[in-house]
Amino acid sequence: MLVPGAVLALVAAGLTAVACAADGVLPFGSAGASFEQALAPRAFEFPRDHAAHPTFAHEWWYLTGHLAAPSGERFGFELTFFRVAVARAAAAEADASRWRTQQMYIAHFAVTDIGRGQFRFQERFARDALGLSGAQANPLKVWLEDWSLEEAGGSWRIRAAERGYALDVEVTAELPPVLNGDRGLSQKSSAPGDASYYYSIPRLSVRGELARDGQTLSVRGSAWLDREWGSGGLGADEAGWDWFALQFADGSELMFYSLRRRDGRSDAHSAGTWVGPDGRVRALTSDDVRIRVEEHWLSPRGGRYPARWRLDVPALGLSVDLRPVLADQELDGRPLYWEGAVDVSGRSGAGNISGQGYVELVGYARAP
Repeated sequence: MLVPGAVLALVAAGLTAVACAADGVLPFGSAGASFEQALAPRAFEFPRDHAAHPTFAHEWWYLTGHLAAPSGERFGFELTFFRVAVARAAAAEADASRWRTQQMYIAHFAVTDIGRGQFRFQERFARDALGLSGAQANPLKVWLEDWSLEEAGGSWRIRAAERGYALDVEVTAELPPVLNGDRGLSQKSSAPGDASYYYSIPRLSVRGELARDGQTLSVRGSAWLDREWGSGGLGADEAGWDWFALQFADGSELMFYSLRRRDGRSDAHSAGTWVGPDGRVRALTSDDVRIRVEEHWLSPRGGRYPARWRLDVPALGLSVDLRPVLADQELDGRPLYWEGAVDVSGRSGAGNISGQGYVELVGYARAP
């Protein structure tokens, strides 16, 4: 998926926040020649590419999912780790401070408690120094303080906690990684540098525990992983995006991001991926997917967001309605953005279809 834009870049010497490009909407803007650029398709290798790519300016590990307890209670969750380079890695100096770093990590954790109508979100920042945050391979581990994603015997374990909720679950891939765009190269505008390497694991089984107000619930469900890395941003005339990740009950999945231009139109670089029940993968272009906003929601923090959608893919015979499980799933961070669980229902071919998903909306609000 796309990074939820304009997360603060941090200067290692003093943790000074510097604003990103394009009024705080672009992911991080262009990082220039000092970092490697995503310019052409590459050969992906797993599990190597699950780990960090420090020659690029930024990347993220993005998990969203749906959980259910034996009682029937339902929950949504998001756990994301962002790596943001502030300087190209250099040889260590003998007198360098242990606090010195070339990169920062930012993490977002959110829980949607559907039955109670509650949404909780927390944001953390830390430099990649003194073990505060980082990423390693063999075995894979990405962490920020006590929040982590790490390999555990062929599966991954994710752990995070915030106000009233703590998640400790194991996630196991049910599908192999799916390359988005042109063999994994996701072009965001006509400028060559406005691109990233992008793959998804669109269905992971989840099992473990969710603690709520100190009470531990056994939970099971399904999650989605998005991985992107690069050194560029969006185009100068692009103002934000709507991202959809949908898991259907028939075993199919759909990802689509609609890039919005500043004049309100959808950009031609909008794109996505369809995975059929048989595992067949089909790339989707901006002409393949039609999205109609049916309702809007006014945030108490400012901003007007889409709040219900009709999504049609005529070539697949797919027409579905997307409804948020809660209206207010806005992440009150820097920047403000909406990322929430949705229920899906509609038609596929001649039959009914249902499912669940996550939607991300960026560029509709500005932090005060």
